[in-house]
Amino acid sequence: MTDEPLTWGVVANVSLDVFTHQETGVKRPGTRHFVPGAKVWVLPVSWGDGGQQRFVVGMRRGTGGRGLIRLVMNTDFFVNHRLKPVHSPAVHAAMGQPRDDGRTPRLYESRDEAQRSVDSAKWVRTRVNHLGLTDDPGLMHHADETCVFCDGRDAARGGSDVNPYPAVTEHAAGSVDFWGTDHGLWRCGWLTETHQRDPGRIGDLGVRHLALQRRRVRRSAGTLARTAVGRTVAELEADGIGRNRLRFVRGDYQPRLLDGVVHAWLDDENRVVRTQSG
Repeated sequence: MTDEPLTWGVVANVSLDVFTHQETGVKRPGTRHFVPGAKVWVLPVSWGDGGQQRFVVGMRRGTGGRGLIRLVMNTDFFVNHRLKPVHSPAVHAAMGQPRDDGRTPRLYESRDEAQRSVDSAKWVRTRVNHLGLTDDPGLMHHADETCVFCDGRDAARGGSDVNPYPAVTEHAAGSVDFWGTDHGLWRCGWLTETHQRDPGRIGDLGVRHLALQRRRVRRSAGTLARTAVGRTVAELEADGIGRNRLRFVRGDYQPRLLDGVVHAWLDDENRVVRTQSG
């Protein structure tokens, strides 16, 4: 007999790209409460901000896996949302702790509702930006976010043209719905990378526009990368350089390239010693 879950939930991980101020006032990987890569349970939207701030449940850093906490966090810190049943009584109890106002946070009412939340996160994080539906470079996802467009782009860089996703027949070719499928988005990433030097060879005008847009933001990122080298985090932030297009890195972490984004490696004095731009 299969155990029924206590409820259905959505889990995600703290991105390896996240680099925030800690209790010491110094920036370091992860957040104040969670280490990079930590698994968190993301609760449903509870107020009218579109879901950017949500209750999450996870193991607090430095507690050896024994410090389960619930708090409100910015969901921009998280990657790879996915559906997962809740079997742990401790996790379920942490999810349902009364809020400061005495009200109980809402949980997902069904598996379908949790899956819709996962699908929404996938669309917003890996579709909207790559399909040119926003001009905000800050909406580019983190490097460790699973992204079909980036997979197609990387395949083109590696000389492969094999689309691993089945062909789509339920959507008209060239429509937003078509390009929003895994097959279409992979193809879009492949096309815009393959014809990066000559976008005019792309027949679809929308995809040609995306290729031109990618070329523009990559040039901008290259300029930002050169500007950042030799500067400290404090200097860059004080001058407003990079804003959310500049992501700081420590250690051996090697993120994938992202259009318009600069990854900047720091030394022990928080000075940028090398960069990578996409």
